[in-house]
Amino acid sequence: MQTPEQLCRFLCDLVAIRSVSREEGALVDHLAALLSTRSGLTVHRELNNLWFEIGDQPRPRLLFNSHLDTVPPGEGWSADPWTPRVDAGRITGLGANDAKGCVTALVAAALRLSEGMARGRALGGTLVVALTAEEEISGKGLSEVRPLLGPIDAALVGEPTSLAPMIAQRGLLILRCVAVGRSRHPANTPADSSDNAIHTAATDILRLRGFDFGPAHPLLGACHAHVTMVSGGVARNVVPDRCEFWADIRTTPHQPHEALVERIRAALSSEVHVHSGRLAPVQTSADEPIVQACLASLAGAAPAGSPAMSDMVFLSGIPAVKIGPGDTRRSHTPDEYVLESELAAGAGAYERIAREYFARAGDRRRNTA
Repeated sequence: MQTPEQLCRFLCDLVAIRSVSREEGALVDHLAALLSTRSGLTVHRELNNLWFEIGDQPRPRLLFNSHLDTVPPGEGWSADPWTPRVDAGRITGLGANDAKGCVTALVAAALRLSEGMARGRALGGTLVVALTAEEEISGKGLSEVRPLLGPIDAALVGEPTSLAPMIAQRGLLILRCVAVGRSRHPANTPADSSDNAIHTAATDILRLRGFDFGPAHPLLGACHAHVTMVSGGVARNVVPDRCEFWADIRTTPHQPHEALVERIRAALSSEVHVHSGRLAPVQTSADEPIVQACLASLAGAAPAGSPAMSDMVFLSGIPAVKIGPGDTRRSHTPDEYVLESELAAGAGAYERIAREYFARAGDRRRNTA
């Protein structure tokens, strides 16, 4: 895939194949057949995830990752979401921006690197390309196949960031809080009684709104919480003995989840149950070779932080950068699109970053040997 027209056709083929989360099988079939027959690559598959490798040295090993699934189409599309439309350099269709454009650019870069090796140009390491499922629902995708990929020394996670290198990402902590009271008749219960579970929950919600989460992160800003659901009471004339509320907390590396939960438990009267805490915040040092490779390959680039979740969370302990063509503000919107120029820029950027990374990481390994 050398030309913008070839990139556009490749992406349009991906968009035309429905791949809502848990329904990526047909798209995986398409890609596996295409990569195996056209490029002679050995393609591995586990569930709806596929991966392949190219390389001329066993280490370092760089991971290219992006996801194949999409969210279901919402209301407001002006045409069929799975019929790609190309007009004035704009490719419109479900997943075009998030993240099949990134998949297209990553695969194009990998094939170019492979073709370079075939012509005798050294790569200096091994590139692992993993195209994974269920990112939108944090399901059986990268987290499922990560142990099968072998050692990984660094990673690029393809998400639409306008090619800004995101080296930090917020985490997500979801708490289910339960206030417990005592069922009574309102006529016989003082207003300040602790028996009213809704009153207790309301007090705790205000405490959570004013909770001191600690200092702001330089790239991500402050940790913040939202109460997103509240339920309680059985009748209008019964003091409620139970009230449940849910808290969505977007954390930064300054808030390790286990320690934060204990602080919140100490501050609230309600029971605090962790519904989900595995999506921890992540951060890569700006001094890592993969970050420096991004900065050297992209004019004017600076490290940034991402408020949105991605599979970067499943690469804890591995230097990783979230980066890709497209604009995150278009994701999950009607008439989602990516520009042909963004695809071409993304493929070129991924290729340059990979070459720069292998050169830098190889130098570091030789200097520390």
